[in-house]
Formats: sequence, C-alpha cells, structure tokens
Amino acid sequence: MQVRKIGGLLGLEAITNKPSEDPGFFDGSHLRLTNARSGIWLLTKLLSPTTVWMPSFVCKVMIEAVEKAEARVCHFELDYDMRINSSDWIDQVQENDLVIFLDYMGYPYHADCTKQIREKKAWILDDASQAWPSNVQPERADFTLYSPRKFLGLPDGAVLCFQNNSDLMNNVNLKHPPKDWIMQSLAVVQWRRDFDRWGDTNPWQKLFKIVNDTFPLGPYQMSEFSHMMMTHGINFQQIATRRNENYVILNELLHDVALFPKAPLDMVPLGFPVRVGNRQHLQDHLLSHNIISGVHWNLQGVISNRYVESHKLSKDIITLPCDQRYNKDDMIYIAETIRKHIR
Repeated sequence: MQVRKIGGLLGLEAITNKPSEDPGFFDGSHLRLTNARSGIWLLTKLLSPTTVWMPSFVCKVMIEAVEKAEARVCHFELDYDMRINSSDWIDQVQENDLVIFLDYMGYPYHADCTKQIREKKAWILDDASQAWPSNVQPERADFTLYSPRKFLGLPDGAVLCFQNNSDLMNNVNLKHPPKDWIMQSLAVVQWRRDFDRWGDTNPWQKLFKIVNDTFPLGPYQMSEFSHMMMTHGINFQQIATRRNENYVILNELLHDVALFPKAPLDMVPLGFPVRVGNRQHLQDHLLSHNIISGVHWNLQGVISNRYVESHKLSKDIITLPCDQRYNKDDMIYIAETIRKHIR
C-alpha cells in the first residue's frame, strides 16, 4: 500500500563528494543568477526593448518581471497543443524587441519563425528554465535561460547564457541574494529532504509559501551554496537517466492523455503533463492517494480571454511528478491511480 507522498517540492539533492560533470548549464558566456525571473528582468534591462513578446500560455511572474523592467508585454497565440497558431504577429515585431519562446516541461519549443524574427533585427530568448541542457538547441536563440534549481532541489539558481553577445555582460554588477530569504529557502529544501527520508511531519509547507511569495527580483547572483552543490557532488547523469526512465514509463501507460505523446525518447522532463476533463476531481483523487500534481499555469486574470485555446489548455492541464526521487513502481502507481479514476 502506497503511503509516502509522491511529488511536490524537491528536497535538497544528495551529494557524492566528487566533482560534478555539468551537463551544460554553465556552457559558454553566462551569468549565474538567483532565479529565472531575475534573468528575464535583467535581460530586459540590458536590451531596453520597447516590447517583449511571449506566448499566450505563460507564468504570471514572467510578465511581472518584464513590467518591472519597464517594458511592454505582448503575446502571440498558442493553440491547445502548445503550437504557435499563426506567424501574423511577427509583422508587429520591431527592431530590438525581445521574443521569448518556452521549452514547456523540458519539451523543445517548435518555432519555424526564428528566421523572420531575425530579419526584423529582434532578439530571441529561449526560456529553457523547465528544460535540461541536452534537450535545448541554444544556437536557435541569442540567449538561453536555465533554472537548475527546478531539477536539483537547490535553494536557488538560474543561468543566463549569452550566445554571441557577451559584451552585454560587461557592466553587470550582481548582488548577493537577500540573506534571510536564502536561509529560509535552504531550510525548506532541507526539511523536504528529511521528510522524504524519514516521514513524520511536513514542516516545510508553511515556510515554502513564505519563500515562494518573497522571491527576490533583480540583479541577484546564484548563492555560493547552490554553485558549490552544482560543481562538487551532484550526479547529473543519474538524475537525467532516472527522469527519462520515469517519463518513458508514464508515456507508455498514459499515452492517450499525454500532452506531448511524441516527445523524443531521450527526454529529460521537468514533469509529465497530461490533459483531462474535471481536473480538480482528478487532483483531489491523486492527493487522496498521496500523489501531488501541479498546474502550469492558471491563466485567469493573467492572460486575455481572447486567447481561447490557451485558457482551455490552462483548465485541462495537470503535471505529474516523474523526478529522480521515484522509480518504475511509483510511475505505475501514478498511472494506475489515474486509470481507476478515469474509468
């Protein structure tokens, strides 16, 4: 009988006491930042675009980061399958605008319009904050943004990579993240790790909300702790392999409801997104069986209702856990729990 909780916040990653073989987070010219939203804020500040373009299916913190950097946000429409509906919006893109594409849940973005955008002399950011470096094609963009903390159970950490414009980094002066915040964030991932190991109570949840509500936004660098963890002791290959194995199992068992049923077999996903009706009922059912699922993202009050298909997707999408803490039996348990509910 399943008793432990599956999913939710990642606990602090175990270390091996050996130098880490970085899979590509730190390749080339880059800035190490506290979080991905600060990367968007900083890049907007550096480029000073009149308009930042992003998909109609997006997290509200991305919009807030751009607005706080004093730029305008416009959206291009995605359909129910997360595909770009039309390239007509590119007619409105101006020189020096910034266009952001997202690698949702680690699945590489599909955009056949990069050539048109470059002809407009606009910038392209690949927001790969939900992606593993091996699934990213950095040459398609001018900048790439990673968020390793989402994969590794770290208190903080993002990386903004510059493909051919490293001179933009010259005048950047990064500050240490707020001390109280980083200590609280570290406590949260430590407590979650201890809960996964020994069970008992779950004291991280209240503090996690405080940490999440007070994420710093600005020119903040990755903490020395997170950088040390990433360079000395994390077994990246083991993490990538386990996530991929779990993804393959879920894709086989839940193929008919998977959002990306034809994703590459070598995927290293952040999570496994599916689409279902009566999502709240399914989430409640999963939670009653100790499975924590996520919603990426709720668009109500964030994105205009004229983006009908994005809102429909927002109401139906649910993200299942498939990270390195879990194994084949856990994935089968998740799939069987969903099948029983659907039947």
